[in-house]
Amino acid sequence: MEIVNGYPCKNCTDVENAKKGIDPAKPKDGPNGVNAAETKKKAEEAKAAAKTAAEGPAERGPAVKFSGALAEVTPPDDAPKTQPYKPGEAFDIAA
Repeated sequence: MEIVNGYPCKNCTDVENAKKGIDPAKPKDGPNGVNAAETKKKAEEAKAAAKTAAEGPAERGPAVKFSGALAEVTPPDDAPKTQPYKPGEAFDIAA
């Protein structure tokens, strides 16, 4: 066994393919895998993703949807309401 250009080669045909940049395990993929089905599939997926990104953001629902016992839970009327943040109200630093 011999390693040529990072490819493990078992015979002289594998060595010749490796010298040309062809993976001896997948010779039909061509030099550097240009004819690989996976490469073509990834390129098509990238084009489709770019097209959907150009169309605009998708509509999104709530991040969490409760079900079961939590689906019908409502806060009590006397629950404290959240106050908006007011800068400097929490503490005062004097030099």
